[in-house]
Amino acid sequence: MATRRTLHGTPFPTPPPDPLRGDLTPRHGPAPEPAHPTRLLIIVLAALFTLAGLAYGGVAAVDRMLDQRRIEARMGPKPNLARLPALELPLAGSRAVEMQVSLVLAPTVEADRVLRYQDRIADRLFQTVSRADGETLTGPGSADFLKARIKDAVNREAGTGLIRDIYIERMVVK
Repeated sequence: MATRRTLHGTPFPTPPPDPLRGDLTPRHGPAPEPAHPTRLLIIVLAALFTLAGLAYGGVAAVDRMLDQRRIEARMGPKPNLARLPALELPLAGSRAVEMQVSLVLAPTVEADRVLRYQDRIADRLFQTVSRADGETLTGPGSADFLKARIKDAVNREAGTGLIRDIYIERMVVK
């Protein structure tokens, strides 16, 4: 009788089960133990909590996105801003004005196109605002006066048609 060999040429360690005998259990060792019910419960609960956390994060992200769309529908799209560095300009006497300004750019203008001239804009503002007296910057219409000087400086140094509006974020006269 011929020995049964595998593809590698070694005989089986035990003969294969005989299908007619009904002996289909392997003879290699003891049967594996079934999973403990507590361990299975912990694994299922961990999976459920993970899925619940992912669902909560997804709902929060979608809600934030919908809120942003509602805000844009009411107020329009967010303006393209170029923020000039903080400036401190001396006034007559020992007074000075400290300000932070953001420029609302035209839709097709990139911020870099204006910000590359920020030093020249600051020099122009230094020349025009330092000639003004303290009463002009502390009285009514001081914001309009300052916006006009900033607009003139930007138009002269960077070019016209680049800005739509000017936001004065902070203005302190010391």
